Amino acid sequence: MKKFILPMLAAFVMLTGCSEKARVITSYYTVNSNQWEPATTLNDDGTYTVNYYYSAWENIDITPDVIDNGVVLAYFIDADGRDNLLPYTMYFVGDDGVPYQERIEFDIEAGKITFKIKDTDFNTAASMQDIGTMNFKVSVIRNF
Repeated sequence: MKKFILPMLAAFVMLTGCSEKARVITSYYTVNSNQWEPATTLNDDGTYTVNYYYSAWENIDITPDVIDNGVVLAYFIDADGRDNLLPYTMYFVGDDGVPYQERIEFDIEAGKITFKIKDTDFNTAASMQDIGTMNFKVSVIRNF
């Protein structure tokens, strides 16, 4: 009788734990250098500071239900074709020999994903001059 209790218990746990099904929807985005917008702050002296650059895209799969109960994963696809989970940090050395970091992040809201680029040297505007085409992958996981 003891031989049957453990398999029956395992079967019960496996069958009751799989009541919902998940669906993964993947989209790809190509962001060209002219598709980045600066996010700025107005300073007291009337000048502006660029905080970061962003590129916003429609994604109808990101619903309020996904935001509350699902998962959105975003990846930066590098030149070698590897998927790098966001947020992702790249390391560089500036022309002045000082190292800095460039961080790629994302935000979501219903129907939209926004990719962001920020530099630790607060000179994102200079690095955006050399930015080329960037590719992203977004996977939306939702329950049914």
